[in-house]
Amino acid sequence: MKTPRLYADALGHATGEVVLSGRNHHYLSRVLRAKTSQVIELFDGTGRSYQAVIENISKRETIAQILNMTEHKDKRLPVTLGLALIRSDRFDWALQKTTELGVLAIQPLITQFTDSPPNEGRLKKKWGHWQEILVNACEQSENNWLPTLHRPSYLHELVLPQQVVMAHPASESAYIDTTKESLLLIGPEGGFSDDEVSSLLKKQVKLMSLGPTVLRAETAAIVGLTLLGHQYGHY
Repeated sequence: MKTPRLYADALGHATGEVVLSGRNHHYLSRVLRAKTSQVIELFDGTGRSYQAVIENISKRETIAQILNMTEHKDKRLPVTLGLALIRSDRFDWALQKTTELGVLAIQPLITQFTDSPPNEGRLKKKWGHWQEILVNACEQSENNWLPTLHRPSYLHELVLPQQVVMAHPASESAYIDTTKESLLLIGPEGGFSDDEVSSLLKKQVKLMSLGPTVLRAETAAIVGLTLLGHQYGHY
């Protein structure tokens, strides 16, 4: 049986007993129906994983004893994904899959063609939902490093790093400096506007072809990361 693997932040260099509540307790007690003496794995999203054994399961919490801690190298791809906000289910799918691929960070973008950008109330609800998707993807993929999730930003207000690549139809393959981190920009359905493309080109943003066909935004994110990952030597 595969050892259950759960995200538990703020563990640091914890030793001894840890108390698991909320989603972790619910999963262990209600979904997995775990028993005392069962071994589990915890990770904190910053490169540390912990082997622990369940000591007690009560109505509201699970108590586990940490047996050992392991520190893992950061193997994330040195790429931040700048993805335009698209339909919720497709954006969620992109978050999940790019986390599985080991993206460094995710920057949601509001562009000229973004349909109904979220207000503060909706954004607060979405934020927790997005974080949960990242956590679940790391649990499943055995990735010990959680991607950084940035607050949504308007494209024209975004502070660009030194190396930026924009997925764009009919462009050539873009070659990057693999000693630097990259920002990969993926537009919404319909792509970036002509004004946005023109403005980005003036800032020395590189255009990158993703192949001979026009891809949906969520597919473009996967293909773009894979192509850059190949250049970085990650895949």
